[in-house]
Amino acid sequence: MIALIAIGLNVVVGQAGLLDLGYVGFYAIGAYTVAILTSPDSPWNQTDEWLAREWAWLAALPVAVAITAISGLILGSPTLRLRGDYLAIVTLGFGEIVRLLADNLDELTGGGQGLRGVAYPRLGVTEDLPNGVFSAGNASGTLNSGVWWYWVSLLFIIISLLFVGNLERSRVGRAWVAIREDEDAAEIMGVPTFRFKLWAFVIGASIGGVAGALYAGQVQFVIPTNFNVINSVLFLCASCSADRATSSGSSWGRSSSCTCRTSSSAAPSCSASRSTATRSRATATCSSVSRSWSS
Repeated sequence: MIALIAIGLNVVVGQAGLLDLGYVGFYAIGAYTVAILTSPDSPWNQTDEWLAREWAWLAALPVAVAITAISGLILGSPTLRLRGDYLAIVTLGFGEIVRLLADNLDELTGGGQGLRGVAYPRLGVTEDLPNGVFSAGNASGTLNSGVWWYWVSLLFIIISLLFVGNLERSRVGRAWVAIREDEDAAEIMGVPTFRFKLWAFVIGASIGGVAGALYAGQVQFVIPTNFNVINSVLFLCASCSADRATSSGSSWGRSSSCTCRTSSSAAPSCSASRSTATRSRATATCSSVSRSWSS
């Protein structure tokens, strides 16, 4: 799941060049959405009404993706006009706000006690495995629950790589590269920078929601302490330790072209050097994007 999170964060940080220190917030929203809809401890538990217990996790997965995408839209609309360290501080605050809400809304999220009994795919039910192969009770043997969850995670990673890879090769990806290299030059050349940055934020948030739903289903228990700022920095390191220019680098861990620095406000950020050659390359990229956009 860390690889899936790195792919989503790479869209925001690597492709669009937006420093996001609160990505763990989207991860938490995806996990808590599944937990609130399927946990017996939740007042909004739907497994006794319109959700069958066998398919509750699969039904809650698209809901989690939709809610995280809306959260990214709500957060990005007012904040993506900021840049650099200011954007990093705002996103860091968002991640902490989500964690504190999960810790203090006791009636909805269970507070510090968390939500237990989160639903999971009930497949492969036999006499030896009455709860299915994805159950935590399937802990022995070669094909235990961890192996099954590994293959499910790998499936979502492949789907995310194909989706993001197609975006990278489209005019959307070229616009992201232009914004990352030089946002001012991209805007001068007619690229709608705010729109493409918002797209990157929403797409990255959606992938984070998928990772959160996978985490909630596998662990079957959600608690606020698992979504702290340390994990958010860990996710950023996973993205920066790979090739930030490609989504496949986030999953395979190729050598980084991302230079991590610490600014005067002690907020880590990843940025390329603004040399004359870089600006020339950015202008050429913006010209290509502008021509494809006008066509």
